[in-house]
Amino acid sequence: MNSETFIKTIAPLLKAHGFKKSNATWRRLQAESIAVLNVTKSPWGSGDYYINLGTYFLALGSLTNPTENKCHVQMRLALAEPVVALDNALSWFAARERLSDASRLADSDSKKGLVFKEVRIST
Repeated sequence: MNSETFIKTIAPLLKAHGFKKSNATWRRLQAESIAVLNVTKSPWGSGDYYINLGTYFLALGSLTNPTENKCHVQMRLALAEPVVALDNALSWFAARERLSDASRLADSDSKKGLVFKEVRIST
């Protein structure tokens, strides 16, 4: 599946879960954060793409429409069929919806290179 097909397929699924789209980025306001999902095409023109996730904590910044690279916690999701990718993304977002959740996961996430310093020291 190429990026255009993936985007067309996942867009209505994300919308049904309260995400709003801007280009190839979707955002959803959560209790203490903004969940961000971005689909990025490979820069080598191969048709490959990447699914980037991010959680931006409202207590740690003032952005209202953060891009995934500005999120306090980030990860690249493994490529999968849209329904599977959505389920994986929703689970990841739910586990990091609150700053206390992300702080609790900070040690394990840090080992994977996912957490910025602000999350580790915030609680």
